[in-house]
Amino acid sequence: MVKRFVSIWFPHLTTDWFILQQPELKDLPFVLFAPVHGRMVITAVNIAAEAKGAYAGMVLADARAFIPDLQALDGTTLQSEMLLKEFALDCLRYTPAVAMDLPDGLILDVTGCAHLWGGDKKYLTDIITRFKNAGYKTKAVIADTIGAAWAVARFAARSVIIETGAHGEALVSLPPQALRLEQGTVELLKRLGLRKLSDFMTLPRSSLRNRFGHHMVLR
Repeated sequence: MVKRFVSIWFPHLTTDWFILQQPELKDLPFVLFAPVHGRMVITAVNIAAEAKGAYAGMVLADARAFIPDLQALDGTTLQSEMLLKEFALDCLRYTPAVAMDLPDGLILDVTGCAHLWGGDKKYLTDIITRFKNAGYKTKAVIADTIGAAWAVARFAARSVIIETGAHGEALVSLPPQALRLEQGTVELLKRLGLRKLSDFMTLPRSSLRNRFGHHMVLR
């Protein structure tokens, strides 16, 4: 039997939780922050703040300089692991094999499970709808491999079902970050003009290994 996996990504996991607790935050740009080396650094952004240019890793004071109405909440009071554990337990209804994918996702081994829901489409739709109804924005992808499902969930435009054997085709237009490469390797690839997986995925493995190391070939 061909293995099948689902990667579920929660792009606004912790900020969605805060909105559920404080509904008045829904339409306001807000971020979560935590102290890092004496500075307050953004750890998560909601959709409204993201649209105005804020991002995780930015210094809070810098974000406030160009988003005057930015709301900032203490992000140290909520750990994503706590939420993901709860979600993982809930996903046992879909498969007995569920793993947390910190900091913002889940991995499900769904081999042989989807037919119980009437096929991949109904199965994936049920998962997405369940979390949407609970108040969480979600993207989910079914694929033959964990890596392909993870990459497409985070770097493609929407949730999809990758047919068996088609995961290579699904990856060609994605950026190098989709391979979970180190940032240094990603920057080097960009400097060399290799901005999509299709730019280098057919190159000889020996060339990739010599230039970027074994980890690159493995990914």
